[in-house]
Amino acid sequence: MPDVEVLYSPKIGRGYSTTTAHGTKANGFVFVTGQVAVKPGEHGVEARGEIGEMGTLEEQTVRVMENVKAILAEAGTTLAHVVKRNVYLTHAGDFDAVHAVLERYFQPLATTTVVAGLIPPSARLEIEVIAVLP
Repeated sequence: MPDVEVLYSPKIGRGYSTTTAHGTKANGFVFVTGQVAVKPGEHGVEARGEIGEMGTLEEQTVRVMENVKAILAEAGTTLAHVVKRNVYLTHAGDFDAVHAVLERYFQPLATTTVVAGLIPPSARLEIEVIAVLP
C-alpha cells in the first residue's frame, strides 16, 4: 500500500463534497482534484451549488489555475511539473478561450478536454492535473 498524503490548501475554498480533498500525494505524484473557480473563503459544501456569479470565462479560468497552483505548492511542486491535465467545459465553444488562458500557465502537455455538466451550475470549467514531485 503506497504512503498517501491528503492535501488541503488553506488558500482556496473547501470544495463541494465532504469526502473530497484538494488532492493527494503518493509515490512521487500529486493528483489535484478537479478545481472550479471557488474563491478563497468560499465553501461549496455549505452553499451546495448556490455559489453565485463566478465571473467571466477568463476570470474563472485564472481563478481555477490559481487554485491549482496553490494546491501544487502545498504538495511541494509547481505547474512546471504537471505531466497531465484534464479540462472539463460546459460549452464546447469555450475551448479556444480557455486554452488561450492555459497557454499562460503551461507548456504543451498531455491534455484531455471533455464537455460536461459541472457542480456548481455557475461553473463553466473544471481542471484537474497530475504532477510529479521535483
